[in-house]
Amino acid sequence: MIVSPAVRVPVTAAVLICLAGCGAQAYGAGAAPTPPAATALPPGHPLGQPPPTVWSPPPTPSCAGSGLLLYAGPPDAAMGLRVQTVTLTNCGDTVRRVKGYPRVRLLDGDGEALKVTIDRGARRVTTAVEDPGPKEVTVRPGRSAAFTLAWRNTYGGTTRPPAVGATLVVTTGSGRQHVSGLFDLGSTNLLGVTAWKPVTVKR
Repeated sequence: MIVSPAVRVPVTAAVLICLAGCGAQAYGAGAAPTPPAATALPPGHPLGQPPPTVWSPPPTPSCAGSGLLLYAGPPDAAMGLRVQTVTLTNCGDTVRRVKGYPRVRLLDGDGEALKVTIDRGARRVTTAVEDPGPKEVTVRPGRSAAFTLAWRNTYGGTTRPPAVGATLVVTTGSGRQHVSGLFDLGSTNLLGVTAWKPVTVKR
């Protein structure tokens, strides 16, 4: 069957019109919307500070010259509450003793001490953390003692940046021990600390 030129021309024109129209519609549907311009915060505004990095495991600790090894495990975070166990291991050959509540302080990323209120027993922070109560703990060579830190990263302040600690300093009878971590206290500036307790060896 032979199609006359009169029929072929409108068919070709219709195809071109359809392709042009459909192509324009597909391009318009797939185009990404223009994102709104970011609003710049004034210099020094607390919300303009970079967010703290997530917790990352510290380098594998080694036995120091003091014969003590301090290690902080990963924090357990839930609904803004942070709970973290800090363990002191006697890696020397002398019996050590710790007593009562640890003497702790936090340093920021520049090594400056943060103004933090220490909550002995952690009851002002939460009642979900068990405090064994102050007593003397004997730490024999190869054994460990531990305590728990508790804090909240609630941020309700508008006049100062959130408090973020980078180093925990623990003072014992053998000197100061340091451990790196992420201690994001928000605007609470409150750090709960439980008493020392012996670490039970699983057999």
